[in-house]
Order: sequence, then C-alpha cells, then structure tokens
Amino acid sequence: MICRALGRGLSNVKYFSEATAAAERIMEMIRRVPKIDSESDAGVELDNVAGELELRNVTFCYPSRPQSPIFTNLSLRVPAGHTVALVGVSGSGKSTVIALLERFHDPSAGEVMLDGVDIRRLRLKWLRAQMGHVSQEPALFATTIRQNILFGKEDAMEEEIVAAAKAANAHDFISQLPQGY
Repeated sequence: MICRALGRGLSNVKYFSEATAAAERIMEMIRRVPKIDSESDAGVELDNVAGELELRNVTFCYPSRPQSPIFTNLSLRVPAGHTVALVGVSGSGKSTVIALLERFHDPSAGEVMLDGVDIRRLRLKWLRAQMGHVSQEPALFATTIRQNILFGKEDAMEEEIVAAAKAANAHDFISQLPQGY
C-alpha cells in the first residue's frame, strides 16, 4: 500500500519541479527593480514644448532578447507640427519607437530628443503628460467615457474633456449615446 502511494506521488515530482522553477522566475520578475522609475519626480520640465522629436543613432534591444536588435543606429527627425506615419510589417519596430518616445524603455545607445533635450533629462510624469497615444486596439475601462478621458488628465475641466473627444473625432458619436459622456 505504501509503495503504491509512493509511486503515485513520485509520478508528480516532475510537475512540482517545473512549478518550483516557474515560481522562481516569477519571483525574480517581482523582485526586479526597474531601471526607469515611473514614480520619480527627478528631472526638468520644459517651459515651452514645440514638439520636435528626434531619434539620434538609436540602437535598441529588448532586455529579454539582447542578441536581437530592433534598431541599429536609427535616426528619425519629426519637425514640430508635422504628421508622420510609421509603416511596416509586424515586428518592424513601429510600437518600439512609441515606447522609446514614452520612455517605457531607454535606448542601448543614441538619444531620444524632445525639442533638442534628451528625454532622459526630463521629469517622466511630465513627459508622458505632454503626449497622447491611441493605440490600434484602444481599450476602455468599465466606467463612463468621461471617466476614461479623465484617466489621461485627472483634473480636466468639462471643456477639456469635450475638446479631447473632438480632437479624437469622437464627440459626435459620444453625444449620440443614450447616456452621452
């Protein structure tokens, strides 16, 4: 009887071992201290933002794939007030450019500039507040449209909420909803 129970238990040792290894990898991720501190108040704020963006000789690899560069010496300049479309096949780096601009990652080499200032010198919360980003698959939280817009600027006044919806070409659609904003 004991041998049979022991045999059944031993057949699961492989799964316990795999679960332990997976749990250790998860704990490593939890204990990891990010290089970019999104809560830091360090850095400067520009008095006036024109909006010129520039990537200067940017080289970047995702930390999980250091042998697979996404960019090597990428340079791109977008003058203030101009519209640019990033076009390419899946995996070509379009979203990575945006992630670098929003400073979710820093380049391995090179600089990402806003109005001639390396964005690593800017206060991160301020930098992100200067941008609006609507991805191809926008997500709405389970609350009102007004509240969803307020996630972008918590202290926005009603006029600013409507202006944001108009800028996104959504005001007319929202106004026709049974409960509006």
